[in-house]
Amino acid sequence: MIKKEALVIGLGLSGCVAARLLADAGYQVTCFEKESNIGGSLIELTGSNGIRFQYFGPHIFHTNSENIYAYLKRFGSFYPYSHRVMVNTSDKTVPLPLNEHSLKTLWGDIQARNLISRIHAAFGDVKRVPVDKLIDSKDPELIDLGRYIIENILISNINLKDGSAFQALDDSYKNDAFVDTSDNDCYYEDKYQAMPVNGFISILDNMLSHPDISVFMNMDALNRVAVLEESGTILLDGAPFKGPVVFTPSIDSLFGSRYGALEYRYSNYSVETLDIEFKNENAVIITPKDKDVIRTYESKYMTLQDESGTTIVKESPYFIMSSGAMEPFEPVHSEENLARYGKYAKLAAQYRQLHLLGHLACFKNMSIEDCVEQAMAFLAAL
Repeated sequence: MIKKEALVIGLGLSGCVAARLLADAGYQVTCFEKESNIGGSLIELTGSNGIRFQYFGPHIFHTNSENIYAYLKRFGSFYPYSHRVMVNTSDKTVPLPLNEHSLKTLWGDIQARNLISRIHAAFGDVKRVPVDKLIDSKDPELIDLGRYIIENILISNINLKDGSAFQALDDSYKNDAFVDTSDNDCYYEDKYQAMPVNGFISILDNMLSHPDISVFMNMDALNRVAVLEESGTILLDGAPFKGPVVFTPSIDSLFGSRYGALEYRYSNYSVETLDIEFKNENAVIITPKDKDVIRTYESKYMTLQDESGTTIVKESPYFIMSSGAMEPFEPVHSEENLARYGKYAKLAAQYRQLHLLGHLACFKNMSIEDCVEQAMAFLAAL
């Protein structure tokens, strides 16, 4: 019996999940990865002290979906992990999102209680209030609180400002623009918060370990795959390919950047290995006003490895480049870029078998949960 065939281009999280879902559904899956490693922005390295670290910043798994959590646990063990982030502001280091502890440290117990009381009066028993709503409230003290967050935390280009709304640059910054009325220092609120015992790459490796999945590394798929606009046909090695094609890289690359290259944000990272057990008091510290380092994270808090020493990763402020200049990272949602992406998406829609998955192909910020959920929806719709 001849198996159905499928192609997966790009083996970041979305590509790996799609490949495994397709294989489990009875497809013979051929995967192409341009780099020498899988994982995309989830790539992990191991320092000389044996401690793993995520080179492109911390990615934390969190979800309210039992189904998504159960699916990932098929490919490796997880341990519960409550992520904690702190921000250096007004010469003090306080939890993010700003909460009861933060407000007390910044302005004292009386003012903290006053602000929380005003938040409840304005918004009811809601636990987290976005800065937009604080600014739009009629309470002058809440407006001042919102302005404080904007001027001291949501600065530089850590976060994007679109009208009166703030959109997190990536998932690991998503809760910076909130005030939490509780005393819980946890960054996320989801029911399930966990990290893989052996790291994310081990999870992805196990996903690809299937007899019906073939992986070609260090191979640019666009040297073997072509699109014919006149007929809406996709070619593999010059012959029409009839099965589903999952595409996860930046979509402009598929069409030769004919409308111009999409723009992405990038950051430089430096890694320090120290001969002490821990340097910081928690996993991540944000320093918005530092011109050289906007985020420092200590990976040992997230890996729970029993190794001597610790590893610190420092992230520089973001800069913008087109996807044609270097490997894409996080999309820049300017009006021009969104209009350009719309043109590419319209081209892609001409090919019924072509499926765009992941934050690059879809030009939007996506969490680990989002990527898995999208891949599951794709398979269900086949």
